[in-house]
Amino acid sequence: MNKRRVTASAFLFLHMARGRFLEGIYSLARKLNRADSDYEETQEGVVGEKVSEISLNKSDDDLIVLKKKWEQRWEDSKVKKDIEAKQKENEKYWLGDHFTQAQKKTNRTDPVDNLIFEALETFLPIATRQIAEPTVETSQEPIAQLFAKKVADRIVDVADVIRLRLKVKKAVRYWALYFLGCIKFGWSLDKNEIAVQAIRPQELVLDPDAITDECEYEGEYIGHYRKDSVSDLAARFPGKAEAIKKEVGAANLGTKIRYMEWWTNEYVFWTFKDEVLGKAKNPHWNYDQDIQREVMDEFGASTMATDKVKGNNHFSKAKMPFAFLSVFSLGKGPFDDTNLIEQVLSLQDIVNKRVKQVDRNADNTNGGSVVSGDVFTKEQAREVGEALRKGQTVWVPNGDVNRAYKRDIAPSLPPFIYQHLVDSRNEIRSIFGTTGLSSQGIKSEDTVRGKILVKGTDSDRAALIVDHIEQFYDYIFNWFVQLMMVYYDTPREVSRSQGADTIVSSDFIWPLIVSVKEGSLIPKDRLTQRNEAIDLWSAQAIDPLTLFERLEFPDPMEATKRLIAWKTNPLSLIGAPQGGLQEEQGRTEAEPPQPAESQLLQQVPIQ
Repeated sequence: MNKRRVTASAFLFLHMARGRFLEGIYSLARKLNRADSDYEETQEGVVGEKVSEISLNKSDDDLIVLKKKWEQRWEDSKVKKDIEAKQKENEKYWLGDHFTQAQKKTNRTDPVDNLIFEALETFLPIATRQIAEPTVETSQEPIAQLFAKKVADRIVDVADVIRLRLKVKKAVRYWALYFLGCIKFGWSLDKNEIAVQAIRPQELVLDPDAITDECEYEGEYIGHYRKDSVSDLAARFPGKAEAIKKEVGAANLGTKIRYMEWWTNEYVFWTFKDEVLGKAKNPHWNYDQDIQREVMDEFGASTMATDKVKGNNHFSKAKMPFAFLSVFSLGKGPFDDTNLIEQVLSLQDIVNKRVKQVDRNADNTNGGSVVSGDVFTKEQAREVGEALRKGQTVWVPNGDVNRAYKRDIAPSLPPFIYQHLVDSRNEIRSIFGTTGLSSQGIKSEDTVRGKILVKGTDSDRAALIVDHIEQFYDYIFNWFVQLMMVYYDTPREVSRSQGADTIVSSDFIWPLIVSVKEGSLIPKDRLTQRNEAIDLWSAQAIDPLTLFERLEFPDPMEATKRLIAWKTNPLSLIGAPQGGLQEEQGRTEAEPPQPAESQLLQQVPIQ
């Protein structure tokens, strides 16, 4: 290419940059890839409502106006209206409340076979049973590698202390019922440690244009409904204590009240009705600081110089402290477009209908009755029917008994009715991936190999969701590191088992890559694991500790110690000294035999 042509192109580029050209280029890096249901996905130009950015310079009145605007957008959005109806339907079916309004009015209790509850509560323990194993990578320097090991150990210890597995299980259940799982991060002042909370999606006010992509929230704001006592809330915001107490009166300070916490990536503020309780920068971020230092010029005069110290953070930018679990999403909004429960609602209705048919047929098989009007009146016929149902004797006053009444037995249902019931049940289990995990699925297989194959198929079916849960853990562990870098101002123990080793925020001087060991959350069949462990042990490919761990011994370490003792000195297991029987025999020959206790007693003279 001609050098003059390159220069001309560069000049044209710089000339265009004087306008708003670069702003358009830079905007490509911003996370504005959001879908709005009110606009076509192919429409160019502005595709969302214009939203002003929040800053600490905004007055309280401006923040209240912004808060009301956000709330109104959420209340009026089609996203909220549609998802609320589906959330209520899912929850109703999970609870077993499958009755129609007409059935409720007549107080009928038709039989229900709640396969949705069985399938979900069979699937969740399998999908969340495995322990997530964090991995931390950094530079190859030995000291950096040691620090990465400390960070990984600290993540494991924090996860155990705050019971992270139970919180993730709860978030996954919320996802299964409400189309979105959510974890919120914070810092507990009481425990002086990282805090994690699983939040029901109904407690959030979301940006209708946002999407939850790869556990991150790509939206402008999040509102969180919070609840606290009047006294605690007044203590947190002393400047607004009077306005808070005025709501319930001085005599009722223990009353719980609900208020709002609003987040953007850069800021957070709290509101109660038309009052702004407080506002601050995102507290989970180390901001750049200006450090003043004294310098001497060439003439010996001292002046003050300002050095900008960049904040040390794990993330590249400040983020709202939320992690979202979303699996079946097309990127049209913050919630999944469908989920497992929604996909089996019609099948659950079929199961209930078929169960009802079988139940009624069984009742009719017990027998109705046809009573002759020549022998009985209507009142007497009713008494005859009651007597027959109770198995009592019917008295016929005169005439032929066979012509007075007869039992009417309903014909049996066709075989395809029951087969359709079985097929619908299996289809629900198949969609959830629990065909071989339920007791019914295991019974249907006659061979051990068949049972293992069915379980393996179920594990493959659950792999899609498990992959998302694995990335959910991944994002959570990255948040742990960010919070460590912000709040670990003083040294603390790496773990309860390594009390002498400590970690502090100033130690984070190497870039870290935090992830989850790939496949660590994939459901694994225990029988297969044990067989693999025995095969590897036979090939001397694993150590005894790993063998006992995979065989699920109660105490693998103690079992390993006993194995080593048995290999080196078998008699030590029964208390024999090192050297075995030969040493014991040598000691016996060197020392004279000691008299038995009965002989010693006989040698004592009687006074």
